[in-house]
Amino acid sequence: MISEAHVTLPGGLWVGDACQREAELRPLTGTDEAILLDKGTNLSPAQRTTMQITSCLIRLGSIDPVTPSIARSLTVGDREALLLHLRRLTFGDKMQCILNCPSPTCREKMEIDLKVSDLLIPPYADTKAVHETTVTQNNATYRVTFHLPTGGDQEEAGTVAMTSPEAAVDLLIRRCVEKVTTELGEIAELQLPLVADQLSREMFELDPQAELKLDVTCPYCGHSCCAFLDASTFLSQELVAASKHLFKEVHLLAFYYHWSENEILSLTPTRRHRYLDLLDDELKDLRHA
Repeated sequence: MISEAHVTLPGGLWVGDACQREAELRPLTGTDEAILLDKGTNLSPAQRTTMQITSCLIRLGSIDPVTPSIARSLTVGDREALLLHLRRLTFGDKMQCILNCPSPTCREKMEIDLKVSDLLIPPYADTKAVHETTVTQNNATYRVTFHLPTGGDQEEAGTVAMTSPEAAVDLLIRRCVEKVTTELGEIAELQLPLVADQLSREMFELDPQAELKLDVTCPYCGHSCCAFLDASTFLSQELVAASKHLFKEVHLLAFYYHWSENEILSLTPTRRHRYLDLLDDELKDLRHA
């Protein structure tokens, strides 16, 4: 039986006047791993996130089923939170990251032990579908209405980022800015480079789950630095590494237990590995009998 979880998103999706924050999520199964192996390697991180959320998010508030369009409409922070919950459900709370020390005189590999529960930010106290800020430019004051970056914004910007990272950042900001007005209420054109830094800072403050910053100290040389954890990339790397052995695991379980491929792939990785460990112990006992 797959264990499902009820989680609360940090921000939530606004549908009309209602904010949908309560989500029901299931862990990844072997079927999800197989799909990632077949299709996921050709997708961008944002596209993989949309695929994983659509597959495993059973319900979001009153929204059932959750479509790719809904998954794309979620803010980056909500998507990161869902991936962290998904990782915890599938592989457990403990995470081990390996980083190279950035010091040019060291470059040693550092092992960092993390917990998903420590990375999850509590639900935000105040959420809105759109936000406003004021920007002063050339002695004029402008009111900028914007929404927080979503998965759809990330997917569009990710396509551009392959050829021009700077253009991708500009596109992301432009997609998030909904309206600019002057003090007189007139719609105005705003020079993006002059507001991009301010908007980026405000977006981070409004959606801190979107960017996980880790303070790291190298145990070998004592060099301190900041590292950013991207839940999508981390989870995908884990799944790709695990999927290399997926079909061998299916073969062993099918050979000894006589289960069908669909029955085996419906198991979570943790449950599948429990049966494999039991099988390994049984075979060892037979060899030593």
